[in-house]
Amino acid sequence: MTADDITVPALARRQVHLDFHTSEYIEGVAGDFDAPTFARTMREAHVDSVTLFAKCHHGMSYYPTAVGTRHPHLAGGRDLLGEQLQALRSANIRTPVYTTVGWDEDVASRFPQWRQMRRDGTFAQLATSADGRTRQPGGWRFNDFAHADYLDYIEAHVRELAALYGDAIDGFFFDIVFYDEDAAWSPAAVALRARHGLCEANRGTHARVESIAQAAFAERFTRVVRGLLPRATVFYNTPNPLSVDARYGVKSRHPHQTHWELESLPSGFWGYQHFPRLARAVDGWGKPWLAMTGRFQKMWGDFGGLKPRAALEFECFRSQALGGANSVGDQLHPRGVPDASTYRLIGDVYAQCRAAEPFYAGSSALPQVGIVLPTHPDVDPIAGDKSLEGAVGLCEELHYECVVLDDGVTDVELARLDLVILPDSSTITDTLAARLATYRAGGGRLLASFRGATDVRGDWVIPSMPLSLAGTVARHPTFWRTRDGFAPELAGGDRVHYAAGLNVVAGAGVQVLIDRAEPYFNRTDLTFCSHFHTPAEPVASKYAAALAGEGFIYFADPVFREYRQTGNTAVRAAVAAAFAQLIGPPQSGAGLPCTVLVVPRRRGRDLLLTLLHYVPVRKAIDIDVIQEPSTFAGEKIRLPERARVVRSFKGQALERTAEGSFALPPSRGRLLLEVPDYFAD
Repeated sequence: MTADDITVPALARRQVHLDFHTSEYIEGVAGDFDAPTFARTMREAHVDSVTLFAKCHHGMSYYPTAVGTRHPHLAGGRDLLGEQLQALRSANIRTPVYTTVGWDEDVASRFPQWRQMRRDGTFAQLATSADGRTRQPGGWRFNDFAHADYLDYIEAHVRELAALYGDAIDGFFFDIVFYDEDAAWSPAAVALRARHGLCEANRGTHARVESIAQAAFAERFTRVVRGLLPRATVFYNTPNPLSVDARYGVKSRHPHQTHWELESLPSGFWGYQHFPRLARAVDGWGKPWLAMTGRFQKMWGDFGGLKPRAALEFECFRSQALGGANSVGDQLHPRGVPDASTYRLIGDVYAQCRAAEPFYAGSSALPQVGIVLPTHPDVDPIAGDKSLEGAVGLCEELHYECVVLDDGVTDVELARLDLVILPDSSTITDTLAARLATYRAGGGRLLASFRGATDVRGDWVIPSMPLSLAGTVARHPTFWRTRDGFAPELAGGDRVHYAAGLNVVAGAGVQVLIDRAEPYFNRTDLTFCSHFHTPAEPVASKYAAALAGEGFIYFADPVFREYRQTGNTAVRAAVAAAFAQLIGPPQSGAGLPCTVLVVPRRRGRDLLLTLLHYVPVRKAIDIDVIQEPSTFAGEKIRLPERARVVRSFKGQALERTAEGSFALPPSRGRLLLEVPDYFAD
């Protein structure tokens, strides 16, 4: 049985993910918990779902368990989970239940034979704090979810919960269903490798083994849960490696869960560019999803840390605009009392989300540009993610609405797009190559860079782009010399591209947009010039940096990774010029600053526009901060001529200026705009 076999009730729109990772060395746990106060706090904060803890990473259970280990200091031996379930259900608030898989300290201590092992025979354990940087004691130990006995133990735990609480449980959230780096080498994992012929010791094989193990785990426990509680939701939480080959990465478990919850705390190590690449992929997969951020200033378990209201507004408003719901992470204090300031913050933001829900109801996405995933099991995941974030970020800055694609995309979905981007390291599978050929035959346009049009062997596989590769540049960084007529602001001088690119030979009908010049020499101990890198030779290379042909533009350098890594303004100008040459101006958002996020959606005949103006600032050494919303005062938006009226949601029509644009009101943060009858034709 899969999660697709049954219709589940509509998911919550305003959830709290209530962590309760509480050490067994803390006494008086839940000693001050009061069920009516708990339910009232959630209801007054406009929360309609709370993920409650059955068991935490310490391995402590918060209910009377005969399978696991009950927290030894639960005040009065109380059934905390049962009391929470009853209180919230009486307030008509959903109650999915959390349990942990990969990190369970109690299991790791009692059953070391169930632990994940690295290839050198050592046990897998985190060496850092949750921020991924701070080395400290207390790193979680990993358990192997491929071990048959451990799987039976988890199943007994799930069956016990269903027997105790029945339909009071609205769903199951299984956490940490992944392997630590190079840790799929326990006897159970080795047996799994052997069954699938995946015994090599490399990154790509590890990614495939992990995907197979995750899918098997999800298939089993969805079947178990649905056999016990047929209407329960099911979700499996892991890091979210995307793959252009849809058999691997997070999509391997897609058939076995009812929905997605995208964990991305921007003020943690994820950053503000992490979430949009996930949302713009998952939104096209046909299942509901929630964005999971946190109320924390920094990271999970940041007791006493509270982010600014503007930051939480942006994170929740952005999810709504992109088609998702919201889940805000909190951690309940060991005494069991919700923090009042936390729920004032959540309540203020969720009240605004609730008021906007009728605006988004029944709407659908309107992507103009598709971005083929530059991630694959055989591609460096850090480099691939940078390329993806760079491509999504440029689309957002330039106001071209985008969707992220894997090789599961259909011909119909591709045909709706004006442009498809193959960024940097997009590995074209046979399935995707056939889809792109059909797309091109129908007049579809391509923007490719670096190795983005090659297969897993590195061979060029897009014949409608008559180019061939001739190795990597010998000297770098290289320099761009833009020809007249393309990106005028780049013309008349050398602009550096820091990352090394490829030498590319042009075929018939291909013209040069940007010439390339190489430095006099690579910087070494003996040959160097000035402080940073050597300047360009006066004579251009025979290999160009950017080329154009019928319906395509190609950059020989990894421009999207370059932009994410360095913010190279030459890249931004060149990509903007490429968009304009291939497909013209954006459908919505033209004329607005790059700091304004514009998200179009369609509802019947009407165009809906969400404008968000919140600017993350690196004013702290460790994190970006959104302290306050920014204004729309003095800004204008240009739309196609068929936009005759633009009005604010439940408000007044915007003034139309002499040149035909629309003047935005002097509000701050978020604008919800409606363009009636935009799709009348």
